[in-house]
Amino acid sequence: MTRPSPASRRAFLTVSLALLATPALARSAKKEKKGGKEGEGEEAPDPVIKLQSMALPVIANGKLINYVFVQMSITLKPGVPTTIFEDKEPILRDAIVREAHAKPFVRPDSYVALDEGRLKASVLRETNGLIGPGKVALVAVIKQTPRNFIPPPPKPGTQPKPAPGAAPAGDPNLVP
Repeated sequence: MTRPSPASRRAFLTVSLALLATPALARSAKKEKKGGKEGEGEEAPDPVIKLQSMALPVIANGKLINYVFVQMSITLKPGVPTTIFEDKEPILRDAIVREAHAKPFVRPDSYVALDEGRLKASVLRETNGLIGPGKVALVAVIKQTPRNFIPPPPKPGTQPKPAPGAAPAGDPNLVP
């Protein structure tokens, strides 16, 4: 294998550096078109705060049935800086997880989804307590992902059907 010549290495480095500098040059050209002053004419930061995923329990009849991982966002009202929420997300997440264990956000028809209305109301209430009332425009549930896919609970007054291949009740070989 032959080694590249010093001239070809220099040409490669020059082209590489030019490609790396292109986005920076494009940004500075945009600033010049807008008036040349930094900070002038720039868009305000997005007022949407995306919360980290939370694992919330599905508890029925005092038993942990499942966990649902929830992705949420909080949209602040216009004029409210996003920095107001800085360092408050862990406190909010802790409060929501504690409430989910004390008073679960369980839907009566599902073990793989949560009651979005109650969850959003809880997040709004906790957020208002952290940053002050009237600063949140919208709380949205982006995605709910169950840890396990579990069939829905039986309807009241009906007997649940055993799963195919499940051991009958009282089977001594069944390990809890």
